[in-house]
Amino acid sequence: MDNIKSIIKKAQDDLFPELELKIRKELEKKDKSWLIDQIIYLTCERHSLQEQKHSLDAMKKCLNRITKTGYDDQMVVKFIDKYRKISREDLEESGFLINPPHMGLDIIESHQRSKKGEVLLEEARDMLYAALYGDETINVDFTREREEVLTIILPLGKSDALPFLKAVTEVNVTGTWKDPEGVSNDDHTNNVGLQIEFSDNTSEIIGVAIFVALRLINLLHINEQILYARMEKVERSSLQPL
Repeated sequence: MDNIKSIIKKAQDDLFPELELKIRKELEKKDKSWLIDQIIYLTCERHSLQEQKHSLDAMKKCLNRITKTGYDDQMVVKFIDKYRKISREDLEESGFLINPPHMGLDIIESHQRSKKGEVLLEEARDMLYAALYGDETINVDFTREREEVLTIILPLGKSDALPFLKAVTEVNVTGTWKDPEGVSNDDHTNNVGLQIEFSDNTSEIIGVAIFVALRLINLLHINEQILYARMEKVERSSLQPL
């Protein structure tokens, strides 16, 4: 007995030979280099290689900016003093954000940031990367004296907002937070916990810079009402010299 699926499949089978002939005739008009480009594009798209290439290019640009700028302890202090008190209202009133979604809802897209908003987001990402991973190979000279672990909790659907983090341990967790305003409840939401070990100094300035950078990234991109992060001291780790 026929059903809707079998009827659709029969119609598709009847149309396919004619469709194939039309596509073949159109492709025969194209030159060889165009066809090669299209095959490569479709292959990359199928295997998400296009996104990987985009992420790699963005990472290279980040490293080039950090190396060109150079980071030291004094620069960290300036970054903290400049941005630690910035708010969502400040960013909207100053034109960094353009009609962004309510905090706690969708991620903020690039078209919802102005050019200076994009520049500030880059600065925050660069500081976060330098604070977590920076060393002399990329012109970063921080005083690092003790090991700590940073844990970041964010919705699984927004975890791609931090693609530049490396050596990360991911842990699946379930959210239980309820928004008092009823806008963005996190009850039984699929979250992911990202854990990264890094070296701080005794004054904990690097850790503060990480929190400030994460807050900026949240305000400009991730868009959670509360982006939860914590740091814990590491007594002993296999990453530390014996």
